[in-house]
Amino acid sequence: MSALRLQALHYRLSFLRPFGVAHGTRSFTDVVYVRASFNGQTGFGEAAVPPYLGYDTPRLVQAFHTWFPSQLNDSLAIRQVLASLAQVGNEIPKPLRCAVDLAMHDLLGKFSGLPVRAVFGIPDAVRECAFTIGIGSVEDVIDQVQAHPQITLFKMKLGGPIDRDRVEALLKTGHTRFCVDANQAWKSVEVAAAEIRWLSDRGCLFVEQPMPVSLDHELPRLKSISPLPLILDESLQDSADLERLAASCHGINVKLLKCGGLAPAVGLIRRANRLGLKVLVGCMSDSACGASAAAQLAGWADWLDLDGPLLIGNDPFRLPEYREGKLWPDTSPGTGACLVQSGLFPEDER
Repeated sequence: MSALRLQALHYRLSFLRPFGVAHGTRSFTDVVYVRASFNGQTGFGEAAVPPYLGYDTPRLVQAFHTWFPSQLNDSLAIRQVLASLAQVGNEIPKPLRCAVDLAMHDLLGKFSGLPVRAVFGIPDAVRECAFTIGIGSVEDVIDQVQAHPQITLFKMKLGGPIDRDRVEALLKTGHTRFCVDANQAWKSVEVAAAEIRWLSDRGCLFVEQPMPVSLDHELPRLKSISPLPLILDESLQDSADLERLAASCHGINVKLLKCGGLAPAVGLIRRANRLGLKVLVGCMSDSACGASAAAQLAGWADWLDLDGPLLIGNDPFRLPEYREGKLWPDTSPGTGACLVQSGLFPEDER
């Protein structure tokens, strides 16, 4: 009998340029990669772990086999692992849950001969994909727009001292389709409402996470006066948050790391759809491994923000197909994650 073998490693993704958001600027993101091998097939998973989440990524990897055995000798090993991830109350750290879930679903798709979206009943879809411009200078905005002529939708990170100048600079380049992410930067309903009205006058499509999580109780008031859709990210980490905040927003940002993988993300989107909410599928500056997995959800999304691979200079996985400002579906079985860097996992070097 073939055994399911699981490996995890820590890798540091380097940004092509410093990436600024409301709570700081960084030049890298640590990730956990998982490789799962079973019956001649290999699946890959990822969890990008930005420093503000508070995890020690090397320690997560060191502790990996306290949560998951290195080998499972059972013909139903994949389903056993997925069942353990879905167990209510399990204490497996979310980055490990996410990376393992993605690797398991990559294997399931490969064994079925189908893209993972087909396994879940999600239709193929070509979706416009936002490109994120981090907080920086006006010149940086212009440089990034000029460097990406194929992009049709820009997402501006806000929360800096010259936000309005940066938005005006974007519009002066001729690009009128944009959305913004405040990353909790606006500290009151009054400040948020004023910024949102200003943005609405300039054609903004929606505003992501306008206020701190600590002000969630103020979201109904902001929603009642906002001329733009409010999309929640940091405020919404799981299904319990969705039930609590559904009436306080117009939509949610679904990220695989927050959910703990593809299976819980699918459940969250189904519930959001029933509640009449919009869905933005985003990522934590993932490499192509995680972004390809998240792209499997595109058929149920209103917007995509899966530009992580375009921001990274040392991605060990094959880039998804970004063309004409859109993300095109991968037709290969599994999640579409394709490792192109040899020697990434230690066993590759033997």
